[in-house]
Amino acid sequence: MLARVLVGAACAVALSAAYGSPLLVSYDDFHYTGTVTRYATLADAQAATNALATASITTATNQTRTTLPNARDGQVYFASDAAGYDPVDLAYFSTAWYFTTDPANGNGWGNPNNTNTGFVQYYDASATPVVSGGWLDANTRFVLDVSGGDGDSFNHARLWAAAAEGGEAGNTAGTFLAFQLNLVADFAAPAALDDATGWYTTLAAPTALSGSASGIFQNDSTTDPSLNGFYTFDFAFASGSWASQNEATWNNGQYTPQSFFAAPGATVPVPGTLALLGLALAGFTLTRSGRD
Repeated sequence: MLARVLVGAACAVALSAAYGSPLLVSYDDFHYTGTVTRYATLADAQAATNALATASITTATNQTRTTLPNARDGQVYFASDAAGYDPVDLAYFSTAWYFTTDPANGNGWGNPNNTNTGFVQYYDASATPVVSGGWLDANTRFVLDVSGGDGDSFNHARLWAAAAEGGEAGNTAGTFLAFQLNLVADFAAPAALDDATGWYTTLAAPTALSGSASGIFQNDSTTDPSLNGFYTFDFAFASGSWASQNEATWNNGQYTPQSFFAAPGATVPVPGTLALLGLALAGFTLTRSGRD
């Protein structure tokens, strides 16, 4: 099993009881754009008042390599009630920093996404996120909703983006007080039944993908307390990544950006209306390497 985590969704679908518990593994051929805003207090962050600074994710460079315009490659891996699969109650949304065009130099080498600014990481091995989702529309649409927070287990809850006034983002560490994520993936062909697990799976890349992630991060870094405070973030997802465009790989060239969606099949027709709900994300984590 790949060590990828998925992020939760902030979109609830009016659906039947047949909507199964999801397993989403190793989907990292997408990117995210958006902003991060810093506040002095949690009350200000919750009310979106008295902002200290706002920063947008901008195009990052690493020597001759650049990220997609004003974006970062995304990684997402969730697992809940994963019968027949190794992961259980995992979650992750992070920048896909680990791909490289030169595996001999190690994971993340030369990857322009491997930068502090715009990096998101979440991991929580102990707390259980609230996860819902699964297949819809004759197993051609996969929806994921997750709610959660914290992510401080093993000190993997990190978010970089909003800088001090006129400065660059510094070291950050803390917890996600709230996290909402919505992910909707559409496929050209229905998922196929896996006889071993009884779940419907697909390795095909989505033909369309949409989603978002938002929430509040509390930074309580001891290495750069000048940047401590409360950060709200608002990201939008779209298909495509620097890694896929440049045929980058990771783990000594073993893995490329790939897609794996699995969940019990949708057996009851589902209404087409979508209602937005506030949900939160949880995450599994990959330890971030240093930049080159």
